[in-house]
Amino acid sequence: MNLFLQEAVAMKDTIIQNRRYIHENAETGFDLPKTRAFVTKQLKTLGYNPILLGEGITCTIGSGKPVILLRADMDALPQKESSGLDFACTTGACHSCGHDAHTAMLLAAAALLQKRSDQLHGTVKLMFQAGEETLLGSRKMLDAGILERPKVDAAMALHMNFGPCGNYDMHAGSLAYSTHKMMPSADEFRITLKGKAAHGSSPYLGVSAASASANLVVALQQLISLEIPCDEPVILSIGKLTSGTASNIVPEEAEIMGNFRAFTRENREYLKRRLSEISNSVAACWHTIAKVEFLAGVAPNMNDPDLAEEMAGYCSQIMKKVQVIPPVKGSEDFANLCEYVPTFFANICAGSMEDGYEASMHNPSARLDENALPYGSALYAFCAVKWLEKHSADY
Repeated sequence: MNLFLQEAVAMKDTIIQNRRYIHENAETGFDLPKTRAFVTKQLKTLGYNPILLGEGITCTIGSGKPVILLRADMDALPQKESSGLDFACTTGACHSCGHDAHTAMLLAAAALLQKRSDQLHGTVKLMFQAGEETLLGSRKMLDAGILERPKVDAAMALHMNFGPCGNYDMHAGSLAYSTHKMMPSADEFRITLKGKAAHGSSPYLGVSAASASANLVVALQQLISLEIPCDEPVILSIGKLTSGTASNIVPEEAEIMGNFRAFTRENREYLKRRLSEISNSVAACWHTIAKVEFLAGVAPNMNDPDLAEEMAGYCSQIMKKVQVIPPVKGSEDFANLCEYVPTFFANICAGSMEDGYEASMHNPSARLDENALPYGSALYAFCAVKWLEKHSADY
């Protein structure tokens, strides 16, 4: 057994204990006082000097170039948990996406790295971020300078996956990654249409925002089939359409909310531009005024092919199975780092359906196999150490 994995397995009880504390005290968005305090205390106990940055926490170990960043997210979802676990959260927040596990794994990796602080061929920067579920968390840390002081040369993140979330081996000890396109971009939008109210008996005296919004929804769905090549996967979904207050009043205002996803930066920018053009054109056609807002968004999550191949080799020395998979349809705000440095993002498998893990991520009944936790901790530390060793001469 790999030495890093041996040491992580020996720490299993501590990793589980940390994960369960975070799980039971789940917090959402950027409002994470208990979680931040817990992570900060654990890092200080290990000998780190953590600082608050962009609503998250960061610290470093080692010195000089090169610099590799390891990221974990800390926030939960605003859900009422129904997992039945003894340590289930009862405050209306729920760690159904595994961020509690990510944070616990990276804390254990920090302990593994601290034991080797004088052996590192460079610097490891730790990134504990808030607000991943809002798609705004990594951007706050980027804007605050997470990739600077010291300047980061590569970045890595792991994400738990369990239940019916993938058509591949989900048992603990398995890792899944894509060689390049890992996850699509995600952009949330809101379109507000402004018309003129009138009595239902005299619609010609008003301008129906409801009618304009119905035409706009159809036009936006046609955008995908008529303007995007069929071999370039993109998704546009309308999730909310509201208008009016009574059956006999022509509504003055309508609101459309939705999101779109793309696997290339070019398609993402094209969809943004055409969404605004079509919205304004359809609105004008029906004498309404459109206001288009992009509320949150992340880039496509793209693994650097060379880095992915290298990291997969290190992972194979830790994991029972390393699997190459097609791109995943969900999105992740770690992707924003892909715009600036080579990145590697992979899924730590943590529970198959045949073993009783029947709820997937973002389901309030979700559970995961805690036997997967030492694997993630070992991977974070081992991949960082090996990457620094290989690239120390390049800087």
